[in-house]
Amino acid sequence: MKYTTDGTTKRYEANLSCYYDGHVVKATDKYQYGCEFEFYIDTKQYDFNSAIDSITQEIYEITDADILVDTVNLPTSSDKNNCMQIKPDISLEDNGIEISVPITTASGIEHYIQMICPIIKKYGYTNEKTGFHIHISTINNDGINFNFYKFMLLCDRAGLLSSWEPRIGYSQNVMDILSSYTKQASRKIKTKKGTIWNVEKIEANHVEVKSIGGNGYHEKIDTVLNEFADYCRYFEETLQKDTDEHKQMYREHKQQVEKLSKMASAEFADALSEAGII
Repeated sequence: MKYTTDGTTKRYEANLSCYYDGHVVKATDKYQYGCEFEFYIDTKQYDFNSAIDSITQEIYEITDADILVDTVNLPTSSDKNNCMQIKPDISLEDNGIEISVPITTASGIEHYIQMICPIIKKYGYTNEKTGFHIHISTINNDGINFNFYKFMLLCDRAGLLSSWEPRIGYSQNVMDILSSYTKQASRKIKTKKGTIWNVEKIEANHVEVKSIGGNGYHEKIDTVLNEFADYCRYFEETLQKDTDEHKQMYREHKQQVEKLSKMASAEFADALSEAGII
């Protein structure tokens, strides 16, 4: 495996014997995807640096993209989003790392979930601080401004936002706010600096989902795959014209918020403040 260095980052050239045509986003595709795996190296069994070298070797066998490896700083290469990255995660302790995949297709994400989760099991572990993040976006963002409110309600109605153990301080359920305030008031709370929500609108055409994670998430491959497919489906549905069913969903949520007493709203606001969210 050949590599070059740029500061503290090693760049390993793509494995030319690997080729995954179905993982390359085409100009005719509507959507593109990414994901990130957070975990800890098991330093009781492995030397940290040796484990990183072994993980890099195994990643080399499952991707046709360049690999950026940096255990000190986040890679800064201009094409980093098109590379596999093994890098530190600022939310984790010293032996915590993150593997992020290059921009890819839905089938590419499925491939990486199936291949990387066993690598995590071999060399590391996950706990209540670690998560699996999904990025979904349209390829062309001209005129796109997807209805984030609709996306949250669809995902919540399907039970996706609460299907994993809460990771307060790492991934707060955004519906905890949306259930107590109007969407206008919720937006003000959500955009306060320092909040980390399990669903984030990154750009007008880009959402990041952080609901999946916790102790042992890497061993629940089928669940992760199924929920990834669900989020993709709801993202696509969000971009479609509202149906009568969607309008009814909005009405039901509005009625739910209107039923709340002023006292309940005040208590909820106090709880958010004590948790350092607002």
